Amino acid sequence: MAVSIEDIFGTQDIEAMTQLACDLVDIPSPTGDEGAIGDYVAGRFAELGLRVERQEVEPGRNNIVARLRGDRPGPTLLFLAHFDTSTNPDDDLPLGYQARSTVRDGWIYGLGISNMKCAFAGFWSALQMLHDGGVSLPGEIVVAGVVGEIEKGPVDLWQGRAYRGGGLGARFMVNHGVTADFCINGEPTALRLQTGNAGYLFVRLGVAGSPQATYSKHAAIDPLPKAFRLHAALQSWEADYQARHPHPLMKPLIGVGGIYGGYPYKPSITPAFCNLYLHVNLLPGQAIQGVVRELEALIADLRTEDPELEATVDVFLASNGHLLADDHPLATAVGRAHEQVFGSPVGRPNPERYPVSSDNSPLAEFGIPGITYGAGGINPETRRRCVAAPAG
Repeated sequence: MAVSIEDIFGTQDIEAMTQLACDLVDIPSPTGDEGAIGDYVAGRFAELGLRVERQEVEPGRNNIVARLRGDRPGPTLLFLAHFDTSTNPDDDLPLGYQARSTVRDGWIYGLGISNMKCAFAGFWSALQMLHDGGVSLPGEIVVAGVVGEIEKGPVDLWQGRAYRGGGLGARFMVNHGVTADFCINGEPTALRLQTGNAGYLFVRLGVAGSPQATYSKHAAIDPLPKAFRLHAALQSWEADYQARHPHPLMKPLIGVGGIYGGYPYKPSITPAFCNLYLHVNLLPGQAIQGVVRELEALIADLRTEDPELEATVDVFLASNGHLLADDHPLATAVGRAHEQVFGSPVGRPNPERYPVSSDNSPLAEFGIPGITYGAGGINPETRRRCVAAPAG
């Protein structure tokens, strides 16, 4: 018996979906502490009749893989989302950054609701409608929740599970046999269709110094001003980097996210080192070693003006870029579905959105084509600017 989309939507339990989204926000899940939210998600999808598996990435950190097998052969569709939040919960943070949900004027506020706990609520609602509507499907639907997606990597003083992110869970998942014909990743694109992501490198630029006590600081090689000059040079280098690596969709970006050097507890000694921590985007197919050599060339140029400049380039986290063709069946199917539901063509992200990483990158390395499409990223301030934002 054929079932129309209108009939399926008629079975949607919006109240239950909203409560599930709030429950997810109320469970703190910073990187490294995703155990509780994984257990909750496993239970909710089990209630819909999905077969649930746990993958222990490390103690207390489980990927959750829930499977719904169809009644006849067909492709496997993977719905993918991550558990960890981009910041840690803190009671001193403002509304929307606490692990406490608030519903106000039809909007849900709370840490992680956009990135990306709302995706689990959306996936659950889709499966709930299929379940309650009695829809039979070919193939298999897999819902995967993974740990350690947030762009974090252990470096220097910052070690341990709280820093093991950067696609850790997704790589573990595909390395241990979870695969699919297609993947829809629910990352926050404001319901725009994103067919790829830039890759990225986390790089430590280590500027060396020669320490002296304050009374003999004239004999020191102070790395701090050298690091500051290097920082300024990197700001100019970004435009040159983009010119050398043009792309029709993606705009590779560069940012300096941290600086650490010297002895805060003993400022009577000039520093022996100063590290800059750099984020560099990679285009699909771009070689990591090529970026390293470009940075080394930049340092060499600065050394012609300052022969005492000594700096090392060390990559401590890397992720490749990927891109799916616009005419790929997955991209066209999602585009048609969006237009059918919202009555207008699906929008596309701006070039600066592509440098935001996703777990589609490690999946692409295993031949799993994926797109990113999620409701997160819409909020009361930006809703009017969003393409084809849903009413209500």
